[in-house]
Amino acid sequence: MIRIALLLSAAFLLAMPASADIARPVSSGFIVAATQGQTSVTGTTAETSLASLRIPAGSMGKNGHIEVKALWSYTNSTNNKTLATRWAPTAGGIVGVPVVFATTTTTATGQTLVVIRNNNATNAQNSYNATAFSPFGSSGNANVVGAIDTTVDMWVNLTGALALSTETITLVHAYAVVFPSP
Repeated sequence: MIRIALLLSAAFLLAMPASADIARPVSSGFIVAATQGQTSVTGTTAETSLASLRIPAGSMGKNGHIEVKALWSYTNSTNNKTLATRWAPTAGGIVGVPVVFATTTTTATGQTLVVIRNNNATNAQNSYNATAFSPFGSSGNANVVGAIDTTVDMWVNLTGALALSTETITLVHAYAVVFPSP
């Protein structure tokens, strides 16, 4: 039932015109924040902010989690394109705990799924340390840990970095869903 409400909420958000990020309560109790419109980076090799999703203060609880899903497109070449998700106390820029750095080369599109979990406290998080597009499986890397206070607004910052400045990364759409706990 929660997944159906999530899909309906996401469909509603996709139908809205392009503008700023939003956060909206949904009747089932979780909160969705989504981008509205595409953003791109080209002309630089510096890591560049593409979107910031606000997670409202106190929305997670001490054992809640956030799922962040993003659809990307980029130049299909042998050069690296790095798609990053960061967990931060502020919006924008390249600030925050790096949760995922997915690097790609000879493909044209990709999806990322990042799950950030509060770990029995509102200021202790952990997340799977994926360095590729696969959010499931096993890794030799330790979990990513964070210490961001979720009793205040926090942000999921999505960024992109190019190895060759004439190429392009586009964040087509991204959204975050909060699954709260007491």
